Amino acid sequence: MKFEHPELLYALILLAIPLIVHLFRLRRFQKQEFTNVKFLKKVIQETRKSSRLKKILILITRILLFACLILAFAKPYLPASETAEETVSALFYLDNSFSNQNIPGKNNAFQQAVNQLYKRAGNSADFSFFTNQDDYYDLGSAELQEALQDVSLTSRTYNLKDLQLKASEFFQSHPADQQHFVLISDLQQNMGDPEELETTAFKTNLIKPENKVIQNIAIDSAFIENTNPQQVNLKVLLHSNFMTQEPVSVAVFDGEQLLGRNAIIFKDSLAEVSFRLTNELLEHGFVSIEDDGLTYDNQLFFDLKPNRQIQVVAFGNAEDTFLRKIYTEPEFSFQSFQPDQIDFNALTSANLVILNEADLISQSLWANLRKLSEEGASLVFIPSEGTNSVSLFSGNYSEEENAEKLISKINFDHPLFEGVFENRTQNFEYPKTLKNFKIPGNNAILEYENGNSFLRQSANHMYEFAAPLNLKNSNFQNSPLIVPIFYQFGLQSLKPAELYYNLNQKNNISIPLQNQTDAAAHLDNGDFNMIPLQQNVGKRIDLQLTQNDLQAGNYSVTLQDQKISTLSFNYSRKESDLQYLDIAQFENVTLFDSVQTYLETTNDAREITSLWKWFVIFALIFLALEMLLIKFFK
Repeated sequence: MKFEHPELLYALILLAIPLIVHLFRLRRFQKQEFTNVKFLKKVIQETRKSSRLKKILILITRILLFACLILAFAKPYLPASETAEETVSALFYLDNSFSNQNIPGKNNAFQQAVNQLYKRAGNSADFSFFTNQDDYYDLGSAELQEALQDVSLTSRTYNLKDLQLKASEFFQSHPADQQHFVLISDLQQNMGDPEELETTAFKTNLIKPENKVIQNIAIDSAFIENTNPQQVNLKVLLHSNFMTQEPVSVAVFDGEQLLGRNAIIFKDSLAEVSFRLTNELLEHGFVSIEDDGLTYDNQLFFDLKPNRQIQVVAFGNAEDTFLRKIYTEPEFSFQSFQPDQIDFNALTSANLVILNEADLISQSLWANLRKLSEEGASLVFIPSEGTNSVSLFSGNYSEEENAEKLISKINFDHPLFEGVFENRTQNFEYPKTLKNFKIPGNNAILEYENGNSFLRQSANHMYEFAAPLNLKNSNFQNSPLIVPIFYQFGLQSLKPAELYYNLNQKNNISIPLQNQTDAAAHLDNGDFNMIPLQQNVGKRIDLQLTQNDLQAGNYSVTLQDQKISTLSFNYSRKESDLQYLDIAQFENVTLFDSVQTYLETTNDAREITSLWKWFVIFALIFLALEMLLIKFFK
């Protein structure tokens, strides 16, 4: 037995006072002899014995009465365990990812965990919790209950390593004798290795709600497989975590308008379906299926923008016939100028600029070209035999070499050749040059037989040839490489618009602008409007979006109340796999089947039985006994 106020126990010493008074009474009795009272002696002796017993009993009851009162004020108690009196800091992680959805209309295990925490918060605000979205630390009971009521499912997730770091940070600022981290999650495999959760700095408790097995079909992704000026082929990939023999209906919509419907049958866990769509603007597109499993992955939003015509501008002193044959309508718009007759309006709007053996490049023109490159345009430099243009364009060029050289090596892994070659053939007719400049081989695309670069990518949007391409100096124009290389220069100068963006990552999105303005762009879907982090860069506006900013759907990008583009966003499909970690892999953790079980176990260990009320009751009993002794004991 322990006491909250043990210092009051010193008052028990005072109980010796009535005992001393009783033993050493100051009152003396004088013996007086009477005649003829012999017959009373026996009666007097019996009365004296009875009186002495009564006083002793009254003394005992009074001592016990005051002893019980003193003990009651000292507040005695019995702890349930040796750790019952230690301070406890408890942090709950409530995994509110989409995988905790269940069949609509049924109360799932995740919601039961929330309800149990809500009930606990109503009794005592002795814990903090966090979700995949927010932290709720050091709140009162009413605030905790309100926060728990507002918990909703999200596409965000934590891995086990991040959870361990977050718990460590919390307990560093909330020290206690016992530190309990309570993990409430379905423990999907994408959370990482269980060993990342092991720690001795605090006690880890694991609660894995036992949801019923969910049979789920998800729309995994969609992409454009091929396109032409009239049509595009939209391919949709689907994933299932169970073998179904029933056909699944897949539909494509533009807003409320049905564009196509198809039925597929899963032969294994994956399936795909294609839709032919007209190659025109589609702003509110989405693919939809009907499925009784998880609901967040039953739709995939996208928007389709027809490919813009790529603006190609070339200027120089060399013949440009080969360029005109490559950059043809409708994919390209090609314009060619002499170096002293450049249309700067055309240059400003160009996506690809080719310096085709320009003898002279003015400082002002070179400044404009560098600005174009910084704004995203691609530059291709074909040197002339002069030195002015070479020295301005790149400091990497060295002396001119007058020797015939074969171009014998292709870097097939360079991004410029992505999807160009089916086979990596090496036995082709090597093109050659008679004169060339020497440039280093870093990031080479084509190389001479001696290892020097013939074509290299010098910067993100800059490409350099080592030699003039005119027919007097080289037969490269007649090589089979000329068309795919320059065609890729054009295609990669204007990145095709994305069908959609995933919300599980940071997205940097560039949107072309016709006119530069300082006004802020808005994202709007009718119900939600926001101004994202952005930067105006020349002919484009760069948006930076994080996964917390938006919900899945189609959005309009507006500038000064005018729509300038559309964007679509979808949640990550990581939660759709429904593959779980094995609980047996977790070490140094305590497992519970529910929040209620954990709370009952920890409450029992921290239970303290208070005894002061019993001592008050005993004091009243002894008071009553004293009164009865005084009144009725003869």
